[in-house]
Amino acid sequence: MSHCKLAIHMEPNAKKNEAVAFTSGYLRLKIAVKPDDSNDEYGNEEIISFLSELLEIDRNRISIMLGKNFRIKLLGIEGLSSRQVHEKLKPHLKS
Repeated sequence: MSHCKLAIHMEPNAKKNEAVAFTSGYLRLKIAVKPDDSNDEYGNEEIISFLSELLEIDRNRISIMLGKNFRIKLLGIEGLSSRQVHEKLKPHLKS
C-alpha cells in the first residue's frame, strides 16, 4: 500500500476551511478554528477531517507525524502516493 508525507502550514481563524496553494514545499491551509480553542488548539482534528474530505479517504488514514502543537505539521497519508495526493488536491486549490 502506498504511503506519502505531506507538509502543511495551517492558518487558523479562517471563515471557512480552504486549501490555498502549494508554496515552498508546504500545502497552505486556512482552517476555521480559533487559535485559543482548548479542544483543538492547533486544528489537528479539523485538518484531518478537511483533508479526508478533499482526498476522499477515511480519516484514520491520515496521521500527524510531527507538529501536533504547531502550525507547521508533517502528515502521513496511507493508501495514496504523493502524486495522487497532489492530483486530488489540485482542483481545490485557490491559487
